[in-house]
This record gives sequence, structure tokens and C-alpha cells, in this order.
Amino acid sequence: MPDAILHGGTTAVNLGGGYTLRAPGLKGRARILGPRLAGTRGPELATDAFDQAFAQTRIEEVTTIEMEVSRAAFPAAAAPMRGPEGADAFELQVPDLGPEVGQVVLSIDEAGALQWHFALDDDLAVQPSTARGPAGTKVFRIPREIATPPQAQAAQTRGLVSTLGRKLLKVLVYPVTDAVLGPLTKSAVGKWEEHKRAHRLRRYLPLDQAPLAGEDWSRLAAGRALLFVHGTFSTTLAAFAGLPEQTLATLATRYANRIFAFDHPTLSLSPQANAAWFFAQLPAGLALDLDIVCHSRGGLVSRCLGGCSAQFGVDPARFRVQRLVLAGVPNQGTLLAHPDHMVEFLDRMTSSLNLFPDNFVSDLLEGILTVVKVIGHAGLVSLDGLAAMKPGNAWLATLDQAPIPGCTVYGIGGDFEPTGAGLGAAFGTAADALIDRVFENAPNDLVVPTDGMRVWGGISQIPDHRFHAFAPQRGVVHTRYFGQAETSQRLLQWLT
Repeated sequence: MPDAILHGGTTAVNLGGGYTLRAPGLKGRARILGPRLAGTRGPELATDAFDQAFAQTRIEEVTTIEMEVSRAAFPAAAAPMRGPEGADAFELQVPDLGPEVGQVVLSIDEAGALQWHFALDDDLAVQPSTARGPAGTKVFRIPREIATPPQAQAAQTRGLVSTLGRKLLKVLVYPVTDAVLGPLTKSAVGKWEEHKRAHRLRRYLPLDQAPLAGEDWSRLAAGRALLFVHGTFSTTLAAFAGLPEQTLATLATRYANRIFAFDHPTLSLSPQANAAWFFAQLPAGLALDLDIVCHSRGGLVSRCLGGCSAQFGVDPARFRVQRLVLAGVPNQGTLLAHPDHMVEFLDRMTSSLNLFPDNFVSDLLEGILTVVKVIGHAGLVSLDGLAAMKPGNAWLATLDQAPIPGCTVYGIGGDFEPTGAGLGAAFGTAADALIDRVFENAPNDLVVPTDGMRVWGGISQIPDHRFHAFAPQRGVVHTRYFGQAETSQRLLQWLT
């Protein structure tokens, strides 16, 4: 079918195959490209990691719609078209494939920012896959903002996909009953984590990340040990992948190879449940003297380990934390953990992976896709592992009343602002502004409010000389702290 012409009006434009666009305020062309086969190079330049994560979660691409558009005067007599988050939007209608098939749309804007879109009802609420759309269609609304394309050189170094200055809408489908997870309800997230993110302790040494064995405990207890604890969606290997090998080797020497890590579910289980599992592994009578380095939600787990051991039947004298390094930790919670903002959370994490990839990007994306499928089928859900990060929740208040005795706390954080060029451009304009609205314009690293990284219990817990703050112009996002040279320098300074 030839290109469809968008004139900026409110009339629905037929793209063929049951797909239509209503794009008031946009003029240009739109075309259906059809599905991209795994391993081929479509206009989005998708990587193997992208294909692998989609294959693992049984998500398939039905078609991609490519748009080359510019702004047009919004029709004077037309009512504004808004998305569920309140931003100006345009509307895509796709064929309703029935209750056994879930559908979502992944938009990739001109600068490479990725956003997830779910079918909406008349009230702009997420419409579960079991509900039928009007006239045999599903309705999606996508932000109308046109992003500034990145420089060509930057676009070629993207992590998952790159659009090279065009807007793409990928229509994706998946079965609503998974062979391993069962029906895609809230419980499916827990089953996925049992399968892919089970609790585990591992050595964390250069060239040795094997699961912790029984004989390792006596070695860890022979002197001060160092523990690494990862954050949401992540694993030890993914969260700390950016840490240079030389930094880890130096730490291994300092700690006489007494370095280990705690892999754990972060979505379906609370930090208390993670801590309970950890303490259940300690051999009877064993005493540990620890330093801890943690990221994001892992900081809440770490504070629970250090300050609440007695609640789990472990004498605090047997489990001492002397130094605690918190990187991007939501000590006051994050509004993105609220179910109403879960889609924005997924967007931020997905775009961060796209623009700042590492070797474990497909593993992280697989977790995000699992939650995407559940929302697309069952609507927004509250997950226990995320609920612990909701600001003002009772558990955070209880945690604030459990300081870690004798512990010196250090911190790493920052405020992210888009640079306006290259990779940072994907978080400019509407994308960054949306997150700033969620955080009521408070400084943040795209996931965690900056103040909450060092303030809890109503007071600042980390003084300036023990906190490294990345300036906004550095462009350091929540997922990238451990790849920065300053982070290595601080770790080697603090962990002596």
C-alpha cells in the first residue's frame, strides 16, 4: 500500500490492514512496513539482544509503522487529544485479535527514546486483553511530541534499537497464557522470578562468580567481607557490569577474596522477604563482619540486613555492617513505584537500556517485558517488591527507625538533565519533562529523587564529604553509576 498522507487534521487515515491513524497537529507520511524478522536489519537497526529478549518472552512483532512527520497547526475546532499521562497525543487503532492474544505498542521516537503503550478504554484507563475494543479494534495513544534526532555517529552506537530520525510504532503480540508462567496475572511475575531471578548467593571475584558453596562461609567469616546487592529488574552481573575489572581486582586483594553477592527477586517479593531468605542461609553460629555496596532497591534490602537482623532471629553481634555504600537508593521511595506510574518506570528503564547498554541488556529487558505482558493482559498491578519503594509507606518508616549500629554510610547519586545532543537527546523535551512532572520537578536520576538518596527519617544521613553527586551536565542516569570513573575512585577511597 502507498504511503498514507497526514494533513494535520482529525480525520482517521487508513494505513491498510485494519490500521488507522488520527494525528491532529502532525503532517507528513506514514507507512506500514510489516513485521521484521529476527536477525534482519530493519529501519530501527535492532540488535541481537533485542531479538533475544523478545524471543524469551514469546513476544512477536505483527507490524511496524514508520512515520516521518513535522508539526502542523492543531485544528481550531478540534478538542485536544491527550494520552493517559496528560500529554498531547495521536491515536493508533489496530485490529483486535481476540481475548487469547495480548497486544502492546512500543514507540521509538526520533531520538531513540522507547515508550510502552497499552490499549485504552474510553476513560483512558488500561484496557485488559479480555475486554473487547470498539468496532473490533484496540486503541492506543502515543505522545505527539517530535524529538530532536541525534547525531548520526551517536545513533549508530545505540544499545537495542535506533530510528535514525524517524518515529516507529511496533505493534507486538503475545499469548495471554504462558507455558511456564500460566495466565498472565500478577502471580505470573512471581513465577517468572522463581524461574529466572531466584534467590542465590554467589562469589563475586574477577573470573569467579560461581554460586556460594558451603566451604565459602568459613572463608567469608575469616575477616571483613564485601557484599554486593543489586536493584530492581537486575542481577549482580548486570547491575555492576560497568565496574572496571581492575577496580574489582583491587577490592579482591584488599578483602583477601572475601567478596560475594546477593541475587534476589525484586518485583514479586518485599525486601523483608529477601532479607529473611538471606539470613536463613547463614550457618548456625557463624559471624560475619561486612561492608556492603548496593544499588537502587538493593539499598533498602541492605539497610534491612544491617539494621533488622534481630527481627529475623540473628544476633546483631553475629552480623555487623561497618561500611555501607548506597548508589541511587530510593531511601524516601520513588513515585515511579506507584502502580499509576508503573508505565513511566518501564519507559525509563527501557530507554536507559537502549541508550546506555551493557553486556546483560537482554536479561534486564526480559524482566521488563514480563511486566509489560502482565499489564497488557491484566491492567496495572501492585507488586510487593515495588510497593516497598512507594513514598510514605509504613515499611519505609519502620526501616528509618532501624539504624545500623556502628556503620558509616556513604552515597553516590546525582541529577540527570538531557544534554540536548547525541545520546542525551532521547531524554529531552517531552520524555524528560514527563518524568519531571512525576517528580514534581524535583531533581532526579530518571528513577530516584536525588534528595532521597541521602535523606531519610527527616534528616540528612550522609554528609557532603561522604557523598559523591554527579552534576546534571554529566548526564549520568540511574543505571550507569558503576560505569563512571568517579565511582571506582570513591569505592577505592571509602573501602579501605
